[in-house]
Amino acid sequence: MYRSTAPLLVPTFLIAFIILRELLLIVVIIDLPRLPLLFVVTLVQSVIPAFAGSVLLAPAVSILGTGSNKRLRETWHEVAGVHRDIYRTAACSAGCALFAAITLGPVGIIVQPMLLGPPLLIHEVVLHRRSLEKAWEQTKAMIQQDSRPLVMLLIIPATVGLVLSMTLRAFGILSGDVPGVARGVVYFALQGAMMGAAVPFVAAVALLCYRDLASAAGEGDAS
Repeated sequence: MYRSTAPLLVPTFLIAFIILRELLLIVVIIDLPRLPLLFVVTLVQSVIPAFAGSVLLAPAVSILGTGSNKRLRETWHEVAGVHRDIYRTAACSAGCALFAAITLGPVGIIVQPMLLGPPLLIHEVVLHRRSLEKAWEQTKAMIQQDSRPLVMLLIIPATVGLVLSMTLRAFGILSGDVPGVARGVVYFALQGAMMGAAVPFVAAVALLCYRDLASAAGEGDAS
């Protein structure tokens, strides 16, 4: 599923997440007191990527679910009827990312890929054109009936995030001789590129978990 759609999805996610991560360079330059600076860093590092990534994920879920070869922009226009609900689910994801960053610190960044959407809600909204309220009710019903697929939904993205974190840490150690600004540019670009490549894979995993839950609930799959 990932291989067949990667040429359509990965380039857009790569560009988007590289830009989002490079925004942190601007934060470094800004001269702010410690508390406001911490707020801005959290906003740029967690909240904005979670919201923007979730909005991008909506057409990606449709492409993954239908096997379509349409571009993200075309698919985005096809789900125009639920744009408002997509933005609301993205806001939920941003809230989850903010909570994870505050409570878990660096670990909150590692688990961020598993918060995009949020999973299951975004599938209900996009694949079945449901409002956020109806999507939430259906998601609760599915989880209550069979929560086992949620284990994979949590473990695999978290593992991906851990691998990304370890890889970036190794790069940080190996690039000790690179000048500060250049090192920051390369580091954030690498971070964004790795996330951009990983997020569509995580989305494919989440879709498989959603299908298992929907099948157990007798709902069937996407339209």
